[in-house]
Amino acid sequence: MTAADLEHARNRIAEELPRHVRWLLHGTPLDFDFSRSRSRLQPLSASEIHGAMEPDWATLYPFGMQDYAEGGGASPFLGVDGISGEVRGLDVERDSSCLFLLNSNVEAFIETFTLFDRALRLGTASVNSLPSAAAEIDQQVFERSDWAKLLGFLLGG
Repeated sequence: MTAADLEHARNRIAEELPRHVRWLLHGTPLDFDFSRSRSRLQPLSASEIHGAMEPDWATLYPFGMQDYAEGGGASPFLGVDGISGEVRGLDVERDSSCLFLLNSNVEAFIETFTLFDRALRLGTASVNSLPSAAAEIDQQVFERSDWAKLLGFLLGG
């Protein structure tokens, strides 16, 4: 991605997503903070992760954060990969791969996030409609994305 592509992605996120959002997942809060998208995106730094930087993390340009259970659970960075344009999360404390896939591009992320937000916060969509609608948005990657895992959690109890 070029600097112009990253700036376009940043603008889309800043304009189309709320600064802060809270969803309740079976009574446990999942918070999103997109305030980082209000400034020019910068690559992830070692000081932000409080440890050694893996080579494949260096191309992540964070635009937000996620926080599960008010600091008691995962708190990954959310960002765009500066090479592929994919939207990924990075949780350095995760047991499996620290870097995980959300969407194939920023547009699909915004659309998927908005779909989940309508079901989980606004109540204008059914959680049961999410699997087919989300899969339709990003057919290339949905089945192996963290969105699919979140749906499994929501629908499985």
